[in-house]
Amino acid sequence: MNVKLKKGLKITGIILAVVIVLMLLLPFAFKGKIVDVVKKEANKMLNAKLDFEELDLSFFRHFPNASVELNGLSLSGIGDFENDTLISVKSVEMAVDLLSLFGDQGYKVNYIVLDEPSVKAVKLQDGRVNWDIMKPDTASVQEKPDTVSSSSFKLKLKQFKIKNATIAYVDDSTKMQFYTRDLDLKLSGDMSSDVTDIDSKLSCKDIYFSLMNVPYLKNASAEMKLTVNADFSEDKYTFKENSIKLNAIELNLDGWLALLDDGMDMDITLNTPKIQFKDILSLVPAIYQNDFDKLKTSGNIELNAFAKGRMAADVLPEFDISLQVKDGMFSYEGMPKTVDHIVIGSRIYNPGGIADRTTISVDNFSFSMAGNPFKLTLFASTPASDLNFKATASGTLNLNLVKDIFPLGDSIQLNGIIHSDLRFAGKMSDIENERYQNIQGEGNFTVTDMVLTTVQLPKLEIREAVATVTPRAMTLSSFDVILGKSDIQAKGTLSNYLAYFLKDELLTGTLTVTSTLLDLNELMQDGTDAAAPETRQTDSSTVMSAFEVPKNLNLTMNADLKKILFQKMILTDVTGRLFVSGGTVRMAPIGFNAFGGKVLANGSYSTAVNALRPVVDFDLKVSRASFEQTFEQLDMIQKIVPIFSKTGGTYSVDFKMNMPLNSEMSPELNDLTAKGTLQSNDIKLQNIEIFGQLASLLKNDKFKNIEAKDIKISFTIEDGKLQTSPFDLKFGNININFSGMTGLDQTIDYVAKITLPSGTAGGMLSSFSAHIGGTFAKPALKLNAADAVKDAVKSTVASKLLGADNHDIEAQKEAIRKKAEEAGNKLVETARTEGDKLIEKAKNPLAKIAAQTAAKKLLEEAEKQAGKLKEEAEKVIEKEYGPQS
Repeated sequence: MNVKLKKGLKITGIILAVVIVLMLLLPFAFKGKIVDVVKKEANKMLNAKLDFEELDLSFFRHFPNASVELNGLSLSGIGDFENDTLISVKSVEMAVDLLSLFGDQGYKVNYIVLDEPSVKAVKLQDGRVNWDIMKPDTASVQEKPDTVSSSSFKLKLKQFKIKNATIAYVDDSTKMQFYTRDLDLKLSGDMSSDVTDIDSKLSCKDIYFSLMNVPYLKNASAEMKLTVNADFSEDKYTFKENSIKLNAIELNLDGWLALLDDGMDMDITLNTPKIQFKDILSLVPAIYQNDFDKLKTSGNIELNAFAKGRMAADVLPEFDISLQVKDGMFSYEGMPKTVDHIVIGSRIYNPGGIADRTTISVDNFSFSMAGNPFKLTLFASTPASDLNFKATASGTLNLNLVKDIFPLGDSIQLNGIIHSDLRFAGKMSDIENERYQNIQGEGNFTVTDMVLTTVQLPKLEIREAVATVTPRAMTLSSFDVILGKSDIQAKGTLSNYLAYFLKDELLTGTLTVTSTLLDLNELMQDGTDAAAPETRQTDSSTVMSAFEVPKNLNLTMNADLKKILFQKMILTDVTGRLFVSGGTVRMAPIGFNAFGGKVLANGSYSTAVNALRPVVDFDLKVSRASFEQTFEQLDMIQKIVPIFSKTGGTYSVDFKMNMPLNSEMSPELNDLTAKGTLQSNDIKLQNIEIFGQLASLLKNDKFKNIEAKDIKISFTIEDGKLQTSPFDLKFGNININFSGMTGLDQTIDYVAKITLPSGTAGGMLSSFSAHIGGTFAKPALKLNAADAVKDAVKSTVASKLLGADNHDIEAQKEAIRKKAEEAGNKLVETARTEGDKLIEKAKNPLAKIAAQTAAKKLLEEAEKQAGKLKEEAEKVIEKEYGPQS
């Protein structure tokens, strides 16, 4: 190999190495620039808050394109939609033309991949939307005519992917809801061209769609393969080859759709070349999700739909959707009975214009289930301005025959008879203005001997339910239900029920409710536990879900409930009146037995502000309840008043409480506020650590087990702390005055003032104070030495029984001095002993130095106190016997 060749290879290797090093280092150099550009462009264009956790830039991953990846991207609203996340994406990956990074002409994006995006679009009742986030274009006003404004991004998109998306749309103005998950989408085509063919593939699951609170799709799935000719210059898209599948229904689209500045224009026709009656039944979740391949059907069917015209703001195109079924039948393979004589004649039509011109008609929806006929009809018009309706339902459903038609399986039991004969017609305005004479409405509805058993829910038995209706009210003459272990009986009248069912308006009424057992732990259990028996928790740790009180109820309920189980509590003989209104249940009042005593409650349970954070607000009067039972049944007491665990006897309490609950119905104790007074005539305190310490200190075992009477304690609870006002604890001839607080972490901070009987502590001490700190399980007792010494001197002087002759004044003076000196010497000796113990316990040189210093301070303090004792003795002598001569 000649020299020139070797030199050339060497130079080539060096250049290649430099290029590789540059490609490794340049992402770090450009990373900050890209972050600044993304956020700058977002701020220029959006009335929203754009954020992301991380940005990665690589030149190798998709060479010769640069790879840009955003992780943890979120776009949330501002103003009325503040904290409302419009879009969140796990990651966004883009391939950017590498050469465009080195110039100032903008960046060319070749493909985009969105991983796990979540989109929530909301339209409020007044028409405001959370996706109107683009800032108005003011460039034409601010710039000179010859100035050209353009974004830093040049979109030359070859491919666009969405993986595992979740999309939700809520329209309060039309009461429309749409939801889907696991949405995958792939778009490919040269989107930099003015005209191109775009190929798309889409699949999604769990589709839900409802309009005017009527669900039309539930748990549906969809697949789509679509080729669209896109004219980007005209914003017009023409459907070419396509196949759309909704559950088992296969559809084709013909026509076009054009985007306008204020909406869109369209001429779209839906074709169903291969549709069968079985395909329509696939839209029924219970049928589609259970042995659908074994379903046999027959019958003639037609499904037609089109939309033509302009859609913008409140303007709708003309659209028509019709479904006709004649002489339909279905049966399952191996099942002895069929559902036949199925007739469906339905249509949704709007001639174009406003939503109020929409009509919905079901001229006939009838069938015979194992020989029992049933028929429904419905007509509705002017849904936006003044709903005009007409509906009938008549026939009998024999649920005992369902198992002979539908393969329920061993996990489901279904029995009972449902009979209805109902007829309604009128206008919503007549209902709202109580012009019931203009409403046609009458009939009856009965359910007898119904039993439903599934693995997801407690067993339901409706022994009897009988309701009669008039335009004005629904009268419930009988309602006898068993749900799991609970039973409920009810009678009463419900008014405005038509507006409640048709427009979700206020339902009013009065009910009388009785029960021998309500097991709320079973009824309020989280559905996920019931759905997974292998992971279901035991009763002691049942996961509960907060119960939301509907805001459109205005009910008065007279209750007589023999027994209620709620968490660990057992309530019996519950009687009183409940008022349900505006998302709140109020009691006025409710009386019941609990914790071994009687309780009278006035208050409320409310989800009006937050359905996931209920608030309870009660005035409670509890009479002669058991300390022990209260501690066992209330987790809140275990955290705030742990002393109840070692307290015997009974108590009465009168208090007010306000406390939020979490989504699992557990108290949010840090936000609990309460105040009240607790009284007890027979309190017993046993094996409490702090009293054991006190007994050892004073060498008096009476302190270990305390039995006291006439206790009265005023308390408040705030910021996670139980604060007590000073209260006396009397037992025999001993008195302790307590005040202080207990925290949620069971820390304690109390001051105890103890008055002792004569003869205690050798007659040297009659009263002293102590600080009690630490925790309830490990308390720390610290005596106030100064108070103890002072009291000892006063006790010594006051007694004057110091072994001296009462008539020998000098002897008495000397005796006082002697006792003061003895007490001082004892203090010094005790301090010296305690100091020696500190030094002895020290394990290393540093600790020993610290212990020696502490011991010295302790001795100095004792000597100071001893000197004060002598001074105090002289003051007492002077006061008692006059100045020294």
